[in-house]
Amino acid sequence: MRSVRRRTALFLPALLAAGPARAEWPDRPVRIIVPFAPGGSSDLIARLIGTELQTRLGQPVVVENRGGANGAIGMAAVAQSPADGYTLVQGHIGTHAITPAIMRSPGYSTLRDFTTVAVPATSSSVLVVPQASPVRNLKGLLDLARARPGGLSYGSPGVGSPSHVTVVLLSKMTGISAQHVPYRGGGPAVTDLVAGTLDFMFAGPSEVLAQVQSGRLRALATTGEQRSPGSPDLPTVAEAGVPGFRFTVWHALSARAGTPAAPLERLRQEVAAILGTDAIQARLRGVGLEPGSSDAAAGDAMVRGEVTRWGTLVHEAGIQVD
Repeated sequence: MRSVRRRTALFLPALLAAGPARAEWPDRPVRIIVPFAPGGSSDLIARLIGTELQTRLGQPVVVENRGGANGAIGMAAVAQSPADGYTLVQGHIGTHAITPAIMRSPGYSTLRDFTTVAVPATSSSVLVVPQASPVRNLKGLLDLARARPGGLSYGSPGVGSPSHVTVVLLSKMTGISAQHVPYRGGGPAVTDLVAGTLDFMFAGPSEVLAQVQSGRLRALATTGEQRSPGSPDLPTVAEAGVPGFRFTVWHALSARAGTPAAPLERLRQEVAAILGTDAIQARLRGVGLEPGSSDAAAGDAMVRGEVTRWGTLVHEAGIQVD
C-alpha cells in the first residue's frame, strides 16, 4: 500500500504539469467574415470555399457579412479576434491595400494583423461606356476627355473603391481629368451608366456582363496585364494606348497574424485542395473570375507589394476619407 502511494505521489506532479489535453483543431465552427454586403465577388468566393471547407474540416463554416466603411468594419472585427484560426476574412485589393491608405483610422493594419491563407481568384475590371456614347475605343475616350477637361463623369461604388482608384491611375498616366461620382454600391452606378447619366466606368465583369451582352453598354478594354480569358477580343488598357497600365483585382482569404502553425497550415492545405478542383474553377470562371494561387508565401509577398504600390498612389492623389 505504501508503494502504491509513493508511485501516485511521483506521477501526480507530472500529470498536473501536463495540464488538460488540448482538443484537436477545429473543435468548433469556423467563421469567414465578408466585409461587404451579400452578392458580390468576395461573398461568392467565401461561400464557395466555406461549403467545401466544412466538409473537409468536419465543422460548420459560417459566412458572415459585415459591410461598411469600404470594408474596414469587417476587417477590423477580424483584426480584433483571437489568432486561433477560427475567424478568417475574405477581402480583396480594396480592403487590404487601398482602404487602410485612405482612412485615417481604419482600425487595422494589413501587414501587421493578417497573414495569407490563399489568393482564391483574380479579375480584370472592364472599361465600359453607354451604348449611345460616340466613343468606340479607349483612344476615343481619352481624346474626348482631353477635349473636355473635367467635363466627363464616371461612377464608382465609393471613394477609394477599386473602380475609383483605377480612374485615378489612368488619369495619372494619361493626364486626363474627369468628375468622380461616388455611389453606395456598384449597382446604382451601373444603372446610371446604362441610362447615360455617366460617361464611363470601370467595373467588375460580373457587374456589367449582362448589360454588355444585351447591348446596353459597350466594353472598350480590360485592366489586366493580359487579355481576359472571358473576353479575349477586348484589348487591355496597355494594348489600347497606355503602356504599362495594369490593375488586377485580387481576392485574398486571410487569417489573423500569429495564428498557430498547425491550424494555419491545415487551412492552407484544405483551401488549396478546394481551389484545385475543376468544379470550383469552373464556378469562378463562370462569373468572370480567374482561379488564383494557393501559394501562401507568394500571396503574402504580393500583398506586401500591393500595399506599398497603392498606398503611394492614393497618397499622391490626395484621396482620403474620415
